[in-house]
Amino acid sequence: VTIAVAFPFLVAWFCSPLAVWYISLRTPGKQMEVSREQEVYLRRLARKIWAFFENFVGKEDNWLPPDNYQEHPVERTAHRTSPTNIGLYLLSNLSACDFGYITNSKLIERSTNTLDTLHRMEKYPGHLFNWYDTISLMPLSPRYISTVDSGNLVGSLLTLRQAILKIPDTKILQENIFEGILDTIGILREKVPDVS
Repeated sequence: VTIAVAFPFLVAWFCSPLAVWYISLRTPGKQMEVSREQEVYLRRLARKIWAFFENFVGKEDNWLPPDNYQEHPVERTAHRTSPTNIGLYLLSNLSACDFGYITNSKLIERSTNTLDTLHRMEKYPGHLFNWYDTISLMPLSPRYISTVDSGNLVGSLLTLRQAILKIPDTKILQENIFEGILDTIGILREKVPDVS
């Protein structure tokens, strides 16, 4: 009886290298075309998303991103954060630089401020707790370590590291800065009523 039960699992185990090879083959991908109008829309959306981090991550919150901000029914900022939020913020700095919303030096400055804060935060044998108050930097109850959130932060840090290592090989003033300015102007034009 045990061989009959084990047989399908043994076959699957022996066939797994072939299955992995097969699913790893490149498939001819369909290239998606994005119109100029769609590109403008997506870039302005990216600029609005960056505005959240630009406005809410600062000295008051120790350069940590708040978990959320609500406008209704009462305007309120959740002054708590997690490793996932921190990783997302660090990658948003990188994206903002790629889109031309901030310079390389601003990317390094904002990232350094956050990394300096991480060094000051209480940890459990080197691991960040899952929730912290962004103002006091105290871990929030119940204190626990999340492998998912910690993994998200590590993945973000690895990505950020590779990007920062490439900075010395880039121009001080890149062409994307002008596209970033145009995105910002486009949003301002949407917000400010036409006076003519």
